[in-house]
Amino acid sequence: MSRKICFPFIGDSLGGSHISSLLLISELKNQNYKTRIVLHQKGKLSNFLDNKKIKYDLLKIKKFPSKGPYFFKVLIFMITNFFTIRNFLKKEKIEIIHGNDLKVNLIWSFSSIQMSKFIWHQRNIIKKNSLLQVLILIFSSHIIVISETVLNCFIKFLKSKSSIIYNPVEKVKISKNLTSKKFFSIAFIGKDKKEKGFDIFIQITNHFKKNCNIKFNAYGFKKKILEKNYNFISNEFTNINKILSKNDLLIAPSRREGFGRSLIEFAMAEKKILASNIEAHKEIKQKFAKIILLKNKAEYFIKKINENKISQAKITQNNITKLSPKLHTNNVIKIYKKLN
Repeated sequence: MSRKICFPFIGDSLGGSHISSLLLISELKNQNYKTRIVLHQKGKLSNFLDNKKIKYDLLKIKKFPSKGPYFFKVLIFMITNFFTIRNFLKKEKIEIIHGNDLKVNLIWSFSSIQMSKFIWHQRNIIKKNSLLQVLILIFSSHIIVISETVLNCFIKFLKSKSSIIYNPVEKVKISKNLTSKKFFSIAFIGKDKKEKGFDIFIQITNHFKKNCNIKFNAYGFKKKILEKNYNFISNEFTNINKILSKNDLLIAPSRREGFGRSLIEFAMAEKKILASNIEAHKEIKQKFAKIILLKNKAEYFIKKINENKISQAKITQNNITKLSPKLHTNNVIKIYKKLN
C-alpha cells in the first residue's frame, strides 16, 4: 500500500523548483502514489495550478516576521505555525512530507516531529557555518540535494544522510516558426536579484542599448518591470518551450546556483548559452552539456556577444538520462521506502 505524501509550498512564486516538484508529483501519481499539494497563499503558483487543473489545498499560516534578528524570526515563524501544520498532518494522516522551499521546510519539519517523516529537498548552496545546517540535521529524516555542488557545501554529518538526485527535465518542444528573424533575441531567466547576476544583465543590456538588431527578454520576476526603465522586456515565468522558441541565446550570470535547469533546456534545444563559471555550471558542463563558461563580469559577456561566434550548446547524450522525470521519481521512491 502506497504512503500518503504531502508537498507544501508558500504559493507566491513560480520557478524551476516548482516545475521539478510538479514533474515528480505527476510521475508519483502515475505509479499510484497518493499525493497532496498544499499552498499557504494564493499567487503565481495557485494560478499556474488552476490553469493546469491541478488540485491543491489552501492552508493559511502566519507570515514570516519582517523585523528582528534572523534566528529570532525563524524561531517565531516555526512556533507560531506549529499547531496549524500539526493539526493538518494529524487530520489528513500524512506519512511523508516532501519540502522544497526553505520557509516551508522550517515550519513543516519542526511541526512534523514524532508524527511524519520529513524529506528536506535542498536546491541552493548554504554556508558551512550557517545555523541552517544544524536545523536541517535535527529536523530532516533524509536530505535530497540536486547536485554535487550543493552536497559539497554540507558539513560531514549532513552528507551522511543525503542523496544526490538531479532535477528532472522534460524533453523540450519548440516551434521554430516562432523564432524571430528580425532580431537576435537574448534571454535572462531568474529573479531580479544580485545572486542571479541581474546587475550584470543590466550592464550587458545597457551596452547594447543602441543596437537595433539585439533584443533582450527577462523572465521570472515577481513584479513586472516597466520596459521604459530598462533596455529589455520583462516577463513572468512561462512555459519553457515558449521561451526557447522566442530566444536565440541564454545568458546566465548567476553568482550562486545549485544547478541551473534552464541551461539544460537551452542545450536540449541546441540554442546558444553563455554562463558564469560558478561550480554548478561547471558541473553541468562536465556531465550534461557542452556550454560556454565565462568569468562572471559583464565585459566578458559583451565581448563574446560582439564576436558573434558563439557555438550552439549540445547535450551529452550518455548522461542526459539521469535527468529523466521517470528515473528521478524512481530514485525518490527508493528513499520513501527506506523511511520507517
